[in-house]
Amino acid sequence: MTNGKTVSRADMEKDVQLIKKFNFNAVRTSHYPNDPYFYDLCDAYGIYVMDEANLETHGLGGKLANDPAWANAFLERGIRMVERDKNHPSVVIWSLGNESGMGPNHAAMSAWIKGLDPTRYVHYEGAQGDPSDKRYIKNFWPSNQGNPTDPKWVDMLSRMYPQPEELEELIVDTQFDKRPVLMCEYAHAMGNSLGNYKTYWDVVYKYDRAMGGFIWDFIDQGILQKDSNGKAFFAYGGDFGDIPNDGSFCINGIVAADRTPKPEIYEAKKVNQPVVIKAVDALKGNFSILNRHHASDLSHYNLVWNITENGVIIQSGAIPSMSTKPYQEELFTIDFKNIKPKTGSEYFININGMLKENTLWGNKGYVVFEEQFKLDVPSVAIHSIQSKIELTTTQTEDAIEVKNKLVELVFDKKTGCITTYKVNGINILEKPLKLNFWRPETENDKAYRRSMNKSDELEWMHAGEQFKVTQTSVASEKGKVTINVTGIIVQPKTEVNLVYTVLGEGYVKVKSTVTIDKSSPDIPKIGMQFDVSNAYQDVSYFGKGPQANYQDKNTGALMGIYKGNANTMSYGYIVPQEYGNHMETRWFKLLNSSDKGLLVKGENPINFSVWPYSTQNINDATHVNQLIDRKALTVNVDLMQMGVGGDNTWSFKAEPHAEYKIKGGVYSYSFYLIPIENKNFKLNPETIQF
Repeated sequence: MTNGKTVSRADMEKDVQLIKKFNFNAVRTSHYPNDPYFYDLCDAYGIYVMDEANLETHGLGGKLANDPAWANAFLERGIRMVERDKNHPSVVIWSLGNESGMGPNHAAMSAWIKGLDPTRYVHYEGAQGDPSDKRYIKNFWPSNQGNPTDPKWVDMLSRMYPQPEELEELIVDTQFDKRPVLMCEYAHAMGNSLGNYKTYWDVVYKYDRAMGGFIWDFIDQGILQKDSNGKAFFAYGGDFGDIPNDGSFCINGIVAADRTPKPEIYEAKKVNQPVVIKAVDALKGNFSILNRHHASDLSHYNLVWNITENGVIIQSGAIPSMSTKPYQEELFTIDFKNIKPKTGSEYFININGMLKENTLWGNKGYVVFEEQFKLDVPSVAIHSIQSKIELTTTQTEDAIEVKNKLVELVFDKKTGCITTYKVNGINILEKPLKLNFWRPETENDKAYRRSMNKSDELEWMHAGEQFKVTQTSVASEKGKVTINVTGIIVQPKTEVNLVYTVLGEGYVKVKSTVTIDKSSPDIPKIGMQFDVSNAYQDVSYFGKGPQANYQDKNTGALMGIYKGNANTMSYGYIVPQEYGNHMETRWFKLLNSSDKGLLVKGENPINFSVWPYSTQNINDATHVNQLIDRKALTVNVDLMQMGVGGDNTWSFKAEPHAEYKIKGGVYSYSFYLIPIENKNFKLNPETIQF
C-alpha cells in the first residue's frame, strides 16, 4: 500500500492469518520463491505451499526452454529453490516456473528435482501435450482436453482459467491419463468478480481427481497516493507516467491493498469451509455434518445454533461436542421448540462452528463455518391494508396530483415518474423515481463486451430516461387512488406498464411490468431508481448480507437484519464500478438522525443498493478520487441484475454464465414505499400488503 515492494515480517504474518481465517489452505508462490520467513510461517500455521521457481519467459514462449545454451540457467533456478526450501514441511509441490513454453530444459529440471526429492509432486502448467505421441497436434490449446495428455515429467495436469464445464471435461476424460487435475490460476478476482466460485468447487468436490486451484490473486498491488486536492486514492499502472503499462491488472486481489477483506473473500470463506452441514429434515431438527479437514477431527469446535423470526433470534442453544473424523459424516439433532408462526413471518435456523480455544490465527469464538436453512413453517395469511383517509386528485396537461393534509404526490404525465413525494410538507425524493436498466460497468463487463463485440448492451445505459408515455388513467375510491401508465422505449424495444397505488396514509405501491423484445441485447438489470437526501444515511435491511451479493456470488451471504451507514456500508472498489447489491431483500429502511425516513418493502424479495454517488459518476470514474460527494443518495430497487462473472477478465470468459444473464422477455415486480414519521413507527414490514 505504501511500502512498494517491501513486505515486512509483520505484513507477512498478517497475510498468513488472513489466509487461515478465510479457510484457505494452500498458497502458490507465483512467480518466484518467497522470503524464507514466509515458509516458516506456513510451517507454523499449517498452509500447503506450491513453491515456484523464478522462471518466466512470457514474451518468448518456449524459445529458451528448447535452447541447450539456457539449460544450465533453467536447472540452476530449480536447484536453488529446492536446496533452499527442501526442509520446510509446508512445501508439498515444486513448480518449474510460469508461462515459459515447454521444452527439454523443463524436463531436465523435473528430472533433477525428482532425483533429489521423490517425495513431492512436480508441477508446471506449461507442460501441455506430449510431442512424442503420434496423436499430438501442434498449436493445440483447449483447456478441457489433453494433447493427447501432458508430459510424464509432471505429476498433474495443470490449467489456467478453465471454465467450470471445461474443468469437468478434463477431469472425466481418463482415456489417456488419470493424474490429478489442478487449476494453477482461476477465478480472476479483478474488481467486482469471483462469480461462479461455488460452481468451480461443486466440480472439485465431485471428483477425487480434482486437486482444487489457486485464485488469481490474493492482494491488490495498489500504491496509496494523494491528488492535488489532497484526496487519497490507490494508484495503478499508468498513474506514474509509466508506458507501457497493464492498467488495473495489478488490482485483482480478494483483499485490498490495505488488507481490507473484499466481498469476494467472504464468498470464498463460505465455499472453502472445512465442515459442511446439510439438512436431513430441518423442521424436525435433523442434520448431517461432514468433516473435510485432512488431518483433524471436529473436537476443536463449539457448535451453536439459533432460530430467527424475520431476522430476530427467538431460540438458541448449543450442540454437544462432536469428534467426527476426517472425511467422515455423522447425523445430529437439534431439539428446538415448536414454532408458532406469526403473520407474514419467515423462520431460519443458523448453525455455527466456532473455535474452542485461541489459535495462532484466530481467537476463541471465531466462526470457521456456518450454515443457514429456511424452516418451512406453515404461513399465516396477510390481510390487505384498507385506508379510510380520503385523497383528492387533480389533473393538468402535464401532471397528476394526489394529496390530502398528510401527503402530496405528483406524477409527470410525460415521463411516467413520481416527481414529488411529500409527507408533512417534506419531499422525500431528491430525484424522480424512474425506470433503470443499467449498472456501472464492472471490469468484467467491459472485458467481455470488448472481446465479444457486445457494445449494443450500452443501449441500456439511458433506456430508462427514454421511456415515452402513451396513455395514463386514474381510478379513485375511498382512501385509494390508482394511476396506470403505459408507454414504450423505442430502443431497445420495450413495452412498459407502471401502476401506482396510493393510500391516504401516504403509502405507495409501485408495480413495474416491462416486456422486452427477445431480439434486444442482454439487460444488465431490471429495476427502478431514485435519489433521496443524504440525511437519510442510516440504512437497515432484512436480506442477504452483510457483504454485497449477486446471482453468481451469494453463497457466503446469509439472511438477516443488517445495519450500516449509506456512505460506508459497502466495499467500494479501487476502480469504481457496480457495488453494494443485496439479494433476497424483504425490506430496507432509510432514516435520518431523527428516525424519520422511508421504508421500502418488496411484495416479493427484491435487490437493493444505496450509493452516495450517481450511477454515471461511478460508471465514468477510473479512480475513487474522481467520485463526487453529493447532497443526495442513489437508491436502487431492482427485480434482478445479471451476475458478475469473472472466469477471467480479458475474454468471453469474463461474461456471466448464461444462467445469470437477463434476456428479453416479460418481467414484473412490485414494491411499497412507506413514509416513517417518527421512532414510534410500528407498522410491521412483513404485514404490508394492499
